Amino acid sequence: MENLQPNNDLNALKDMFKDFQNKQKKTGRRTSAEILAKYFVPRNTKETFRILPPKNGRKHIEEAFFHVVTTLTSGGRKKFGTIIYCPRHNDPPVEKLDAKGNPVFDEKGKPVTIPAPCPLCDKYKTKLAEQKPLPKGLKKEEMNPTQLKIKEENDRIYKEAVAWQAKKFYIVRGIDRGVEKDGIKFWRFKHNFRNQGTLDKLLPILQDYMANNKADFSCPINGTDLSITMTDSEFNGKTYKAISAMTYRGKSPLHTDKIVAEQWLEDDTTWRDVFLPKKAPGITPLQYLELVVEGNSPYWDDSDQSNKRWVFPGHPELEEAANTRNRDLGANDENENIEYASDLDVDNNGAKITAKNMTQEKVGTFKDDAVDVGASISDDDDNDDSSDDSENYTDPESQDGDNFDDLPF
Repeated sequence: MENLQPNNDLNALKDMFKDFQNKQKKTGRRTSAEILAKYFVPRNTKETFRILPPKNGRKHIEEAFFHVVTTLTSGGRKKFGTIIYCPRHNDPPVEKLDAKGNPVFDEKGKPVTIPAPCPLCDKYKTKLAEQKPLPKGLKKEEMNPTQLKIKEENDRIYKEAVAWQAKKFYIVRGIDRGVEKDGIKFWRFKHNFRNQGTLDKLLPILQDYMANNKADFSCPINGTDLSITMTDSEFNGKTYKAISAMTYRGKSPLHTDKIVAEQWLEDDTTWRDVFLPKKAPGITPLQYLELVVEGNSPYWDDSDQSNKRWVFPGHPELEEAANTRNRDLGANDENENIEYASDLDVDNNGAKITAKNMTQEKVGTFKDDAVDVGASISDDDDNDDSSDDSENYTDPESQDGDNFDDLPF
């Protein structure tokens, strides 16, 4: 009869349900709407965002690296400012292989590792290597005509190379108060080497709140919401949304409903689940990057509504395979769990989906390297700025993508 007694310890059962839910999230292919619902892109004149406490030893403001390059879009038009995940800077090292494809070991018998391959990073280094050497420390006014000509050419090469360089971004995990039903979202913004970017506006606000309220800004009980004021800003002849002001509100609970707050706090989604590597049918993310370097990035073409299809410029064999791949809802598709590059462009009806035109009907629910501003905030900013000195060409790794403005998003 003792087996009929009520079991007051429900932790094991809770773990069982949580494990099942996590497995469901991993096996189900994410839709474009579900992923875009995880982007926090401040566009309205007034936005309100609540930063969540970090999970599992992670930090409040994480760093990640992305390339910002030109790709192709519907009709073969150039799409400027495409943000692409950088495997070399974000992924763990991989085993080094010899010419025969076998692992390389060091003198102690341990596998030798190297940074994850990234064709865009390789393009940056290869292009930069085209520069001709000049005497170190030589100033422009001290150069002779031949050296001035070399410098002019080096400047041109450097400008082209930097376009391929991985850029530093910051990512904050939180709740968009304007669309709480979407659950946790991720706010991604660029590093600004002039110290005039989003991070430079955000950190003083958080520091001020902690100093005045003696509380963690992300605390579920005594934390605060951020009020963000947006304005139009001109950049390269185009208008973008930029932050004109940011303030914090008073102390407030994360949510008045304890269950909702716990759901948000227990959500294990990370920025890596949202800002995914670009893919296209039949090719790997690495191959996609190789095609970007070629200037032949694949794209979903819906310019002809009667003939929507994948286009692989210069690669008819890949194009044919992409347009004849299995379309039966992924039931027999070996790549059914991947997110294609087109998935962030079109919905199930072929209509364009962007962060601007998301609607409630299109939004579903969805389920490392950082700046620690939760425990304390010092006066030393984490921005590892380097001078934008085009007269001296140092180790390209020391540049670190700092000479990159905060616009566009």
